[in-house]
Amino acid sequence: MLKPPFRQNAEEYQNRQSYPLVSIIVPYYMHEEFIAETVLSAKRQTYPNVEIIVVDDGSPEPAAPALNSITGIKLVRTENLGCPGARNVGFDHSSGEYLIFLDGDDVLLPGAIEAHLEALNNAPAACLSFGSVRVIDKDGREKKAARICAPRKNYFLMLLEHNPIATPGSMMLRRRPFIEVGLYDHRLRYLPDDYELLLRLARRYDFVQHSACVLEYRRHSTNVSRDQEAILRGTLEVLDSLEKREKLTPSLRRRIEHGRKRWIHRCRPKDEFGYHLRSIYYRGRELWNIPFRNLFDHN
Repeated sequence: MLKPPFRQNAEEYQNRQSYPLVSIIVPYYMHEEFIAETVLSAKRQTYPNVEIIVVDDGSPEPAAPALNSITGIKLVRTENLGCPGARNVGFDHSSGEYLIFLDGDDVLLPGAIEAHLEALNNAPAACLSFGSVRVIDKDGREKKAARICAPRKNYFLMLLEHNPIATPGSMMLRRRPFIEVGLYDHRLRYLPDDYELLLRLARRYDFVQHSACVLEYRRHSTNVSRDQEAILRGTLEVLDSLEKREKLTPSLRRRIEHGRKRWIHRCRPKDEFGYHLRSIYYRGRELWNIPFRNLFDHN
């Protein structure tokens, strides 16, 4: 992993422009309880050249009081656009060569940027890097340890059945590919806007992953992602749209149909023998897409 010497030597900051700028974009809506901790986690990054853009997506009660004591951030307030629209507004105010979209209730861990940069430097064809995520509760207690899937040969095919990127804050994007695919789709006010973007990116570019834990994902009662039926409906709509707009081979169309079945299976778990047999079948199908050397090294 890249060494983070930046805290140890103040002279490094005098030459911070020699480091590419990283923009951390934090959209939030009614996350007043968590937003200050989230922004402070971005401020605590050891990488020296960071800008932080906080986008209040039309919250009824602005969280500005919670942010007043935090210096060095750009605070933008907009009408309620939904998360993808707010992310795009934050992007419009950014200048970074690299982008992190951090949800307003999550925590970015120290060293995240260095881990992403090291992965991207080793994979120049990749448009983004992503790491593992630890799940915490509303009070910050660990609910699920960090883990990440094995690397894949083809992330587009993986995404048809499963999204390995737990939340946008666990990845870092290069700016140019994000622009070239057209940013977030602002028409998808709720889920799965990040999944739809990832499919567009993976259709044209490589992804790279690393094992560093870069984020704490906060699970609480107002998470939109807790509604599995809404996730399923949105995911199936995204796959339908993909199939309509892209010129796909018959093989890819068969994979999309298989992906629909896998997503239905995943979002509607059942405690029955047939369900568990299908789970084994779906996991077995993944093996062809995992390089042999990685079969036993990851979750």
